[in-house]
Amino acid sequence: MKEDFLAYQAQTTPHPLAMEISHASGSFIYDVEGNAHLDFVAGVSACGLGHCHPKVVAAIHEQTTKYMHVMVYGEYIQKPAVDYVKLLASFLPHPVETTYLVNSGTEASEGALKLARRFTG
Repeated sequence: MKEDFLAYQAQTTPHPLAMEISHASGSFIYDVEGNAHLDFVAGVSACGLGHCHPKVVAAIHEQTTKYMHVMVYGEYIQKPAVDYVKLLASFLPHPVETTYLVNSGTEASEGALKLARRFTG
């Protein structure tokens, strides 16, 4: 597997860890030899809540039985998204009560720059 990884998948460093992962749970990732490694990287998305958190897994499963992806930029009404932004608004001071959902930090930075430019000229 390591040889194929090095031959066919681009790496981001000259000397990657090349640790073959079996599974992950909570704050740990496990290699194929059964060793647990504390995950200081935490991947992306919901991994900040721990790998395979039961509530996150259940919510993902429930959602994927309905639909997996549709327009995300405020064009369609999607109950999970509306519920989430309403919850976020409950923590924000008035008049800040609108949230623009994006997929990544890059999109968030770009959106913030566009918003600042829109309001400042």
